[in-house]
Amino acid sequence: MGTVVACGGGFDEFDGVWAMAIHLRSLTGKEHPRFLLVPTTQFDVPNPGTLNCYYKLGCSVDTLKLTENWVTPDIMEQKIAEADIIWTPGGNLRFAEEVWRKTGAAAAIRRAFERGAVVCGSSAGAMIWFETGFDNCEIYDRKVMTKGLGLFPYAFCPHYQSENWQCFDEAVKTQPLSAFAAENGAALCIPPDGRAYVFRETGSERVWFFDAENHFEKRELTSLRVVYGEEQR
Repeated sequence: MGTVVACGGGFDEFDGVWAMAIHLRSLTGKEHPRFLLVPTTQFDVPNPGTLNCYYKLGCSVDTLKLTENWVTPDIMEQKIAEADIIWTPGGNLRFAEEVWRKTGAAAAIRRAFERGAVVCGSSAGAMIWFETGFDNCEIYDRKVMTKGLGLFPYAFCPHYQSENWQCFDEAVKTQPLSAFAAENGAALCIPPDGRAYVFRETGSERVWFFDAENHFEKRELTSLRVVYGEEQR
């Protein structure tokens, strides 16, 4: 299995962006890994600064725009199969999930993860790796539980330091899954052994765990072994 890195948001400061990029590169175990930006969540409008950051770290960089007509299934498969790091930015979770499944990218990315790729992202790009995400993809910015790729059987909420997102405390009780909520500047990291940890931008940011088996009791994540799919890893 690979590694999931799910950022609640933030990492906006110069040092934080670079610290996260260096950490992701280290997770591949390679000096010059292949970085693939999949900006479906942003309706395929990529941020060139992201590519520039990883290029300066010695990565080869590429972009996969799944809504472009010239991207054939073979091109998609090759780009994903070659990637060591797959990054998806914030944006619209529902749109990305629908495009990924329609194009077959969902299955290809799952295979990349299962062979050992680092799959990662921020906000919507973090939620997409889980069974569901608490996304503001409805009209009037309304937040709803939205289907993700389902690598892990949990729900995920970003931006949890904001009062506007803490309505997740009640929303999480409307569905059956345990869940994570990450503040800006905090990233939930799940390595192949399943022992989750938190990567922090400054050291004070937090990730919270909601335990469905204990009436959704909320506690700060310090140490937890998570499951992949239906099986304990």
